[in-house]
Amino acid sequence: MKKTCIIILLVLSVMMTMTACQKPTETASQNPSNTIQPSPSDENSPTETVTQEPTLTPTTTPTPTLSPEEIAIIEREQLEAQRKEQDGEFYVPLKPLENNSEKPNGDNIRAMYIIDSVITKNFGSEGQPDWRMVRCDDENIQLYKSYVEALAINDTQKINDLAYLNSNLTTLEKIIGTILGTEMNAVVLNIKSGDGGITIPMQAECIKQVNSETGRFLAIKDLLAQLKGYGIYTIARVTSFQDDTLAKYNGYQHAIKNPDGSIWLDDNRSAWVDAYDEWVQNYNIAAAKEAALAGFDEINFDYVRFPEGRKWGTYYQEYMKLHGETRSDEIIHGFLKDAYQALQPYNVNVSADIFGLVARQWDSDDCIKIGQNWYRITKVVDYICPMIYPSHYTTGWYGFEYPDMNPYGMVLGAMKDSIEKNSAFNDNGKVRLWIQDFTAKYLYQPDSIYYYGYEQIYGQVKALRELGSFSYMFWNNGISYDASKYIFPNDISGYPLADGDKDPIGRTPAMAAKEYLSVLSSTNNLNQYMLFVLTPIDYRENDYDEWLENEFPVIKQTKILGYTIGEYVITNDNEKSAEVNVTLKYTKGDDVTEIYKTVLWKAVFENGIWKIIPEF
Repeated sequence: MKKTCIIILLVLSVMMTMTACQKPTETASQNPSNTIQPSPSDENSPTETVTQEPTLTPTTTPTPTLSPEEIAIIEREQLEAQRKEQDGEFYVPLKPLENNSEKPNGDNIRAMYIIDSVITKNFGSEGQPDWRMVRCDDENIQLYKSYVEALAINDTQKINDLAYLNSNLTTLEKIIGTILGTEMNAVVLNIKSGDGGITIPMQAECIKQVNSETGRFLAIKDLLAQLKGYGIYTIARVTSFQDDTLAKYNGYQHAIKNPDGSIWLDDNRSAWVDAYDEWVQNYNIAAAKEAALAGFDEINFDYVRFPEGRKWGTYYQEYMKLHGETRSDEIIHGFLKDAYQALQPYNVNVSADIFGLVARQWDSDDCIKIGQNWYRITKVVDYICPMIYPSHYTTGWYGFEYPDMNPYGMVLGAMKDSIEKNSAFNDNGKVRLWIQDFTAKYLYQPDSIYYYGYEQIYGQVKALRELGSFSYMFWNNGISYDASKYIFPNDISGYPLADGDKDPIGRTPAMAAKEYLSVLSSTNNLNQYMLFVLTPIDYRENDYDEWLENEFPVIKQTKILGYTIGEYVITNDNEKSAEVNVTLKYTKGDDVTEIYKTVLWKAVFENGIWKIIPEF
């Protein structure tokens, strides 16, 4: 019995041992990299049945599904890494995803300019500045709004009750109150001043290299949030190439220089940075990005030009020899084009300030010397902003002996020129003028100063309204804004003014035909651009340079010997088209045979003016 039990135990032990020996085979089959393949001599071995048993499928952990928000964050991180490597010292991050709103509407903006001292005050010393935002209390703002509204309806009792506000409130509170109580709706703030000073905190390495001081507007994001809470549109002014700080940086490395390497100084003995310098261009674009990142609605490039004045006029030709064949206006165009593209991811509008003469002239020497030509700038900005300050014009402009004393007429003339030039393009910026709210005492004897009061301020606005423009920016460098000057008649619905079949320039279809032939007959090439302007866009090259090279020589082969403009007929009121009876006498090319012809020229109303489709 005992022997039998021992035998049974031995058999069980052997069976358990065999079972244990088979286990590793199953484990090995789970990991193909560790599987032992049988040799050919073992193919018929009983162990082959083990390898033919079903293998165990490994358990895998499912990959978690990412939400669209998580994917966007990962993609943004990758994009920022690429941008940081690409931009180097000019790198500025994009807006946070949650703040990346749509591009704002900058049409019908009516802005007031505000200088740095209105927003901040130094509570420290010269050696240890302590810049803080001035008081900007909503209760005070609403009180001043009530005061402005009382002025509008001449509520004498309320005006007297609230008059104390003029001396008790900060200038910033009064400006915001004025905006809320009138048709004004925007502000322009310096973020890069005329001396090159940076006014808001910026982190781009290039800017920190040049500016040792941090921006004065430390709480700029809070102020912008407050302004936007009132529905106020915010514009950041970037003074571009007049920059004394950057000009002096690193041994005047980026300043305009004389041929001998010395620093060139303008009539006021100020240095300018060289707009041909790509480092300077990228520096200004970085500052603009920082303003966009802070939350501004629009970036306004001022002094986006070369110097002006007697010394620059004398030096310009020598300067150009240092820079090859690229024209100065092409450099400004290239800078603005690059800036516009760089700012697109920030969803901000871009505007550029131009001299008033640029609205009047086209490709003139004066335009080229300062690097500003309308046809180049309007195609790379959202808003083109001629600076139409009557005090800055000399005798004869728009027919006035004293332009400063005729603000209505000066603005009317300049806006007509602006409409005319801008009509030449479809892919153009919209026109928004800078106009004057200051008295130019320096033009007059002390006993005969012409002051800018309500009549002068509204006169400029009225001129714009008559031409269908409801957007402008007021310049007052002294920030002596008087709310009573901004209470304009609430009669916008009555504008623009209509004058029969005339366009805003004052031309009927027949007058447009006459203008076209007058220019074609002229030997003065200064106004040849009008043939480009007065021809509908679909009937010519869209690019002025290509038109000038390819089409203008063909047009000039027609030599006008005489013409008579007859009647015109409006052929389509809805689409604004007309036919003009024209009798012509002309020759073509080298053929001296005179041709007499009476034809019907078609006229179309395009981009605000009448244009001509000539037929010879």
